[in-house]
Amino acid sequence: MQKKPVVKKNAKGVWCCRLYLGRDSSGKSIQPYASFPIAKDEADAQAMAELWAKNLTADGRVKSANLVELLWEYIAIRKQNGASPNTVRQYRGFVKNHVGALLGHADARSLSASDFTAFEQRLMRSHREGGHALSRNSTINVHHFLRGAYGYFVAAGICDTNPLINTAKPSPERHEAISLEEYNFAELDQAVSKVLQEAFAAGEYTAKTVYAFAAWLALRTGLRCGEVCALNRKDINRLQGFIHVGGTVIEEPRRKSYRRDVTKGRKCRNVSITEEDMRTIARYIDLQTRALATPSWDLPLISLDGSYMRPSNVSRAFSSLRRSIKLPEGITFHTLRHTHATWCLASGVDLKTLSERLGHADEATTLRLYAHVLPGRDRAAAEAFEGAVKRVSGVFNLAC
Repeated sequence: MQKKPVVKKNAKGVWCCRLYLGRDSSGKSIQPYASFPIAKDEADAQAMAELWAKNLTADGRVKSANLVELLWEYIAIRKQNGASPNTVRQYRGFVKNHVGALLGHADARSLSASDFTAFEQRLMRSHREGGHALSRNSTINVHHFLRGAYGYFVAAGICDTNPLINTAKPSPERHEAISLEEYNFAELDQAVSKVLQEAFAAGEYTAKTVYAFAAWLALRTGLRCGEVCALNRKDINRLQGFIHVGGTVIEEPRRKSYRRDVTKGRKCRNVSITEEDMRTIARYIDLQTRALATPSWDLPLISLDGSYMRPSNVSRAFSSLRRSIKLPEGITFHTLRHTHATWCLASGVDLKTLSERLGHADEATTLRLYAHVLPGRDRAAAEAFEGAVKRVSGVFNLAC
């Protein structure tokens, strides 16, 4: 019976594993060996070793491996290694809806770059043409998932090469971040501020109050919806004037939503706010304290009963508010984040500061999303042209 593989570091400091599978018909010892140079730690190496050992035949060779089965195992390993529930759910959708439907019986070792190019092209075809009608960006997401999985299979000794490296993936679609125009901004700001002021005056803590506060806060801080929902009262630092952003709310089917102590960008950050906005937050907290029987400092700000609210419900409530004040279609809760970022840039906030405020992985992400609104470049072009016109007019001094 095959024993559970045990990993250790070799002389070069690389995690490796050697299995003893008995002896062949000639009496020779069967001891397959594999190394895992990309393993981040012992747990990662152990997961790779178990995947490798599971796919060995009795004579120590790698047996044929069904792609879909391997992908399910890969997703389980990613989940165990700390991938977010949203990432795991997305990966499962890729396998169930796309890979399983088109490559369900394929052997992972036999697929080539041309096979995956054809697969990705079919993903983008319309339903009428027998495709899955995915956008280019969604297809790129599937591509990156498969490339990462194959990298793992190669490292675990299941596959010899990663065909996704040479697969001709589609070019990305570029979408400008949508933000509120000045008139729409004023209209929305007045609407949510009115709800809050009326609630403060009447002492009423309702769902309408909570949803309005969530929108107001996102507009003034640029937080993601999940980050807004994850804020606790203790995250508000009144003395130093900032909000600590250190988590996001996760929602899963048939399970109560919960806070995960890591943001989408995997960066905790402090977001500064003005004294006036801090006073509004303080009034909201006082209102919440009076409304809830047992308030505590780890109580979620966005809550009706002390539990974390689902970001999808908060987002839907904002869409209802948008319709009630007749804002354009296409404006979502996430538009509030884009609006905050756009207005910061237009007011002279530098790229590095904004990137840190938004919790982006790097400045390149911020630049990619908001390069079209960076101030100064087009204005400088207009002023340069005007200067050229004046110089030419001065030289020739043409009379009308």
